[in-house]
Amino acid sequence: MHMATSKSTVLIVEDDEESRDTLREVLELEGYKVQTAVNGQEALARLNTPDERICIMLLDLFMPVMDGWQVIEHLRADGRLGETQIVIITSAPFRAPAGLPVFEKPLDLDRVMNEVQRLC
Repeated sequence: MHMATSKSTVLIVEDDEESRDTLREVLELEGYKVQTAVNGQEALARLNTPDERICIMLLDLFMPVMDGWQVIEHLRADGRLGETQIVIITSAPFRAPAGLPVFEKPLDLDRVMNEVQRLC
């Protein structure tokens, strides 16, 4: 299986602890560095950390404080939408913003890993 370089960092933005931890464990086993956020506000703070480049953000849509749609709008408004690859992870794929890859919950971890490997 593909091993990520230590430079590949994935940001998981997911308010459900079990889902977040499962994704983190799978990604770390594949050699990725992982950061996590429980809401969009934390995600934007992580993206604003200049010392680490986030390769891909796995973004839930339904979260407290700041949801996934607000994160996308914020990044679009400040011109940074294309800087980080965004993959939507949601239980309502029909509500996902157009133009972004979408994975429906419960997640097929093999498909998610293939997408992460493709984009990083």
